[in-house]
Amino acid sequence: MKYISIEPLSGAAGDMILASLIDLGADQNEIVRQIKTSGLHDFDLHFERKLCKQGIVCAYVNVQCAESDSHDHEHTHPHEHTHPHEHAHPHEHAHPHEHAHPHEHASTSDHVHRGLKEILSLLHKSEISATAKANAEKIFCHLASAEAAIHGVSPNEIHFHEVGAIDSIVDIFGVCIALDLLGVEKVFCPGHKIGYGTVRCAHGIMPVPAPATSKLLEGQKVTRLPIESELTTPTGAAILTALSQGRLIPPNSRLLACGYGHGSKEFDLMPNLVRSMLFESAKEQKDDNLLYEQVQVIEFEVDDQSPESLAYLVERLYEQAALDVSLCATQKKKNRPGHLVRVLCRLEQQQGLCELILRESSTIGLRLSQNQRIVLKRQSKEIDTTWGKLLCKQIQRPGGIVELVPEYEAARKIALANNIPIRQVLASANHWQSGESD
Repeated sequence: MKYISIEPLSGAAGDMILASLIDLGADQNEIVRQIKTSGLHDFDLHFERKLCKQGIVCAYVNVQCAESDSHDHEHTHPHEHTHPHEHAHPHEHAHPHEHAHPHEHASTSDHVHRGLKEILSLLHKSEISATAKANAEKIFCHLASAEAAIHGVSPNEIHFHEVGAIDSIVDIFGVCIALDLLGVEKVFCPGHKIGYGTVRCAHGIMPVPAPATSKLLEGQKVTRLPIESELTTPTGAAILTALSQGRLIPPNSRLLACGYGHGSKEFDLMPNLVRSMLFESAKEQKDDNLLYEQVQVIEFEVDDQSPESLAYLVERLYEQAALDVSLCATQKKKNRPGHLVRVLCRLEQQQGLCELILRESSTIGLRLSQNQRIVLKRQSKEIDTTWGKLLCKQIQRPGGIVELVPEYEAARKIALANNIPIRQVLASANHWQSGESD
C-alpha cells in the first residue's frame, strides 16, 4: 500500500499541493489530458522547478486561463450567491499575501460563478478514474457544506466564485488525479498552519483565516505562525481535511520520494512550501492478508462509579461506533479498587465518544493517543445449519489457515428461536468447516 503525508510547512493552497505531487512524479501531461475530458479546455498548466529564497529546489505550478474565468489567486473562498464575493476585488487585502497564487490574474466582474451541481457535472462526464472522481466530489461537497453552514443555506444553494473558476477547479481535479497516478491509497496530514491579521473584503474587514477556512479547520490540529497573512486557503483546507485519514503515518514505512510545492510569495521566516512524502508499507508487502490501520485510543480511570452505570456506558459507546471497549481492574489512590477503561475508535468518532464519556462517567479527564493496529482481513459468509442460515466471519490466518467464526448475535437469535444451547449453534460452524475441508 502507498500512502502520502502532505505537510504544510507554512500553510497550504491548492496549487502548492498540486505542485508537490507533480514534483513527486505525477505526470503533468496526463493530469491536463484527464482534466480536459471534463469540458474544461481554456487553460494551460505550467510547471517549473527553481530555487526558493532558502536555497531549496521547489516546484511551482501556474494555471493560465484563456477566459475571464480566472481570478487573483487562491486565497479566496466561495460565497452564497445572494451577495458579492468577499474577495471580489483584485489584491484587496489589507496586507500582501504570502501565498499569492502563481496564477495572479486580475479579477473581473464577469468571471464564471459555478454551483456545486455544475462542477460535479463536469467531474462526472470526464474520463477521470472513479477513485479520483470520488475524492474530488468529496472535496467540493466538503467545501460547499462549510460555506452553507456559514451562510445558513443548503450546499446546493452555494455558488462558487473564485473556487469555481477554472484555475481552482484545475487545482482540485489535478490533486485528485495526481494522487491516483501515484497509486496513493491513504492521505495523512500532520497539522495545519494559519497566520494572523485581516483581509479587506466586500463585506468589510475580515479576520485571518477566512470564514470558510476556519469552518473547515474546526476540530483539526492548528498552529498559528507569526506571519501576517492568510496562510491556508479554503481550497487548501478543503483538500487536506476532506482527504486526510489521520495525522501520523503507519510505522514500519518505507519512504519512496519527497515533493516540494512552493507558492509564489517568499518568506523571510521559512520557505513557503508544502512537502509531500510518499511512503510504502514495508510490512504489508510480506503478507497481503494483514491490514494496517490507524486507531484512536481513549483512556480513563474511575473508582467511584457503579458497575451498572459502567455497563450502560459500554453499551452506549458501542452504539456510537466504538471499535472496542475494555475494562481492567486497577488500584487507585488510598488503595481504592477501580477500573481502567480503554476505548478504540476511528478519528472521526473520537470527539463524539469523548463527549459521551465525560457526560456519562464520573471521570474529569481523558487520555488520548493514536496507535496502529494490525487486523486480519475478513469477509462475511453464511453457512447452512440444521436451524437455518448462520452468519459468520471468514478469516484467513498467516500460512493459509482459514477459520469460520460465527457472529454472536446471529447465533444468539438461532439459539433463542430453537430453544437450544448457544454453544451447539457455535459448534455447528466447526462441523461445517470440517465438512468443507473434507
